[in-house]
Amino acid sequence: MKRTTGVLILFVLLIGASACSSTENLSVENVWSRPGFQGDNSAIYLTIRNPGEQGDILLQALSDVAGATEIHLSKMDSSGVMTMERKDQIIIPAQESVEFSPGGLHIMLVNLAQDLSVGDTYPINLVFEKAGDLSVEVEVKQP
Repeated sequence: MKRTTGVLILFVLLIGASACSSTENLSVENVWSRPGFQGDNSAIYLTIRNPGEQGDILLQALSDVAGATEIHLSKMDSSGVMTMERKDQIIIPAQESVEFSPGGLHIMLVNLAQDLSVGDTYPINLVFEKAGDLSVEVEVKQP
């Protein structure tokens, strides 16, 4: 009986692990940021692809190149003024892509710790609910 219970527990754990592994298929593409000067702000743009069977959630982005790293959505208000709204998380649906682009979703780099010049690269860490941490290189480009 003990052996059967142990085998069943192992089987359940393996099934659970394989169900969560489908989010490991997340990929991050076209990662770039705007140039900026120390003390100013900049923004990172990218595309997150999720070909898996389960959705995931981007919880935060982390980088040492800025005092704070925040997820924002730029949008036009009712009077025609462009505003930014901070987002606590971004849902990445199964079998879809989410684009972070100028005038829309972006990762805001607040209070740059250093100058960002065209051609520079630096790492950013994206933290997902299911997939965990994913580190990617950001290239500074002129928009």
